[in-house]
Amino acid sequence: MELDTVVSQLWEAAISTGTRKTYETGFRSYTSFLLLTGVVALILPGCVPVNEQLLLLFVAYCTSRLHISYSTIKLYLCGIRFKCLELNINYPDLTKLRRLKAILNGVKRTYKTNPKPRYPITFDILQKVCLWLRQNSSYENLLLETMCTVAFFGFLRCGEFTVDSCGNFDPAFNLCISDITILSDSIHLKLKISKTDPFRQGVTIKLFETGTEICPHRICCLYMNNRFQRNPSPETPLFVDLTGAAVTRAKFLSLFKHALDSLGIDSTYYSGHSFRIGAATTAGSVQVEDPLDKSYGKMVFRCLL
Repeated sequence: MELDTVVSQLWEAAISTGTRKTYETGFRSYTSFLLLTGVVALILPGCVPVNEQLLLLFVAYCTSRLHISYSTIKLYLCGIRFKCLELNINYPDLTKLRRLKAILNGVKRTYKTNPKPRYPITFDILQKVCLWLRQNSSYENLLLETMCTVAFFGFLRCGEFTVDSCGNFDPAFNLCISDITILSDSIHLKLKISKTDPFRQGVTIKLFETGTEICPHRICCLYMNNRFQRNPSPETPLFVDLTGAAVTRAKFLSLFKHALDSLGIDSTYYSGHSFRIGAATTAGSVQVEDPLDKSYGKMVFRCLL
C-alpha cells in the first residue's frame, strides 16, 4: 500500500464521519463566500486564501446572509482550520486571532436564538406507543417497537442505531446482526462507535429482562426470532425495513412521529434525542447515579418496573 494512501486513510479516521461532514460544509461555505464576494475568481486546490480579515467577513456573511447561529459558525471555523491542515493551506496563528474572537463574542451577544424545545420520551409515552403498535402485528410495528425500546433502555442517540441515508450502511461502524447477543436474562448490544467514544474502542450495552409488558429483552427476542427466519448474515444491518435496507434516521423518526400523532400526542417537539433525554429524566426521577454512564450496564430501570 502506498504511503500517500495510508496518510489519506489516517486523515479520514482523524475525526468522526458526522464531524467531517460538518467541517466540509463549513469549508464549502467559506469557498462559496470567497467566490460570491469576488475575493477570488477561481478556487484552486491548495490555493484558498485564509487570513483574519477574511474570516471576520465570513462571520459577518454567515450571520447576515446565511442566518447561521453562533455555535454553527464556530463549527464552520473549526472546519476551515481542519481542512487547511489537511490540504496544507496556510492558516493564521490562533493565538493572534484576537479580532476574530471579539467578533464572535459580538455574534453571541447580538444574534440570540430561541432553540426549539425538545420533549423527552418518558416511560409512560414509550408504554403508550408500544401498546398502540401491538394492535397490529406487522413486521414494521415489531421493528419500530424494538427500536424505540432499545433506544430508551439503552440511552441511545438516534445515530447510534440508524444510518444517515439509504445505501450508507457500513458494518465497520453501524449495528449488525453480530453485534447483538441474547442471553437468558439480558441482551448485550455492542456499539462500535458513539459520540462519547471518539477513539472507537466500542462499548457493550446490557439490556435486562424486566418481567413487565415493556421489556427490552422480550421485544428483542421476538424481533431476532423474526430476523433469523430470513437467515441473515452476521454483517447484515441489525434493524432493516421491509426491503431489507438498513433503517435510516429519517425513516425511523417518520414512523415514530406517526405513532405519536396517532395517539393524539403532538410530535412536533420530539426528536431522535428524545429517547436519551427521556431515559435520563426517568432515571433521575428515581435518583439513579450517573445513568448515562454506559458502563453501568443499563440496569437502572429495574427500580422503575
